[in-house]
Amino acid sequence: MKIQRTLAIETSCDDTSIWIVNFDWNTFLVEELLAYSQVKEHNIFGGVVPEIASRLHSEKIITVLSQIWRDKIKDINSISVTTEPGLPWSLVVGKTVASLLWEYFNKPIIEVNHILWHIFALFLERNINEIPFPMALLTASGWHNNLYIVSKHDKDKWRKNNKLYCWDYEIEQIWQTLDDAAGECFDKVSRMLGWPYPWWVWISQQAKLGKANKEFELNRVRLSKQEFNFSFSGVKSQINHLINKRQVESWENKEKQIFSDSEIKDIAWEFQESVVEVLGKKLVRAAIKYWAKSVWLSGWVSANDRLQEYILELLNNKQWIENQKQNILNEENSVNLENVKLFVPTKKVYCTDNAAMIWVAWILSQTLNNKK
Repeated sequence: MKIQRTLAIETSCDDTSIWIVNFDWNTFLVEELLAYSQVKEHNIFGGVVPEIASRLHSEKIITVLSQIWRDKIKDINSISVTTEPGLPWSLVVGKTVASLLWEYFNKPIIEVNHILWHIFALFLERNINEIPFPMALLTASGWHNNLYIVSKHDKDKWRKNNKLYCWDYEIEQIWQTLDDAAGECFDKVSRMLGWPYPWWVWISQQAKLGKANKEFELNRVRLSKQEFNFSFSGVKSQINHLINKRQVESWENKEKQIFSDSEIKDIAWEFQESVVEVLGKKLVRAAIKYWAKSVWLSGWVSANDRLQEYILELLNNKQWIENQKQNILNEENSVNLENVKLFVPTKKVYCTDNAAMIWVAWILSQTLNNKK
């Protein structure tokens, strides 16, 4: 069977990412990992500025691309590129360069929607024949929280009964966030508390130094419901209310600082716990209901160490698992999660929007009949 190789281009937001990935029909391996991060430039403005992002993509993409030898590009089988969703003019840069490469090297272009394909970033550097199915999978990123059940299937079809069929995988979306995604909420709360961009990094670091504080307890929105939808705007609103209340008190008491350093850390701890608890419990409940043999995390929020730690705690909490089984299925001993393992991307760089997942998505959308 012929090894498939691609040059993948990702320019949907603030990272110019170009990778070469090969697939031997067992394992996806990254040959080249080249990227330019715009964090430094956007940090000045406290967040991603679309006009600056697109300009930097256009200025840096050829520099990034030139690090790959011309002979390597000649040997690839295809060019894959993100075409939606994302910042419109940033996407144009990637598509334009892909078109130029297609014209020069005469390689086919594969256009890919990158949101759903966060799923397949989990397959990088893993033998896909050894992955336990069905899997309960959470994609958590800056703009989306989606829960999926991914199962093995023997049909090569794209859509049927509102499900997605990709190669021999059946992908069913259970639910998604109703408003702000977890990553977006991390960013907004961090910005409220005065931390610099990228905000989610800072709030995670501060949370590690904090502790439980009854004064800052937050409601876990929609956690009591057995359904699988998410809502994080309420958590953000609680933090905003807390800040406004303290601002009034500090003004009345003529204090310059509304929170002490230790209080800031405690707020970060409580906020992170509130998000992690909702994400973790919803994911494990889905694993119980759908008889999953593995639990997976993808998207850049999956890089959060506390989220991974909390899910492992749930999977090892036999009493909580038994209670959930009775609430969800009304049956005893119906699901055994003792051997269920948590899987995350093999490297933290694979948690982010990256070019590699664009290629993985495309090759898995092809039927096995294309193998040579």
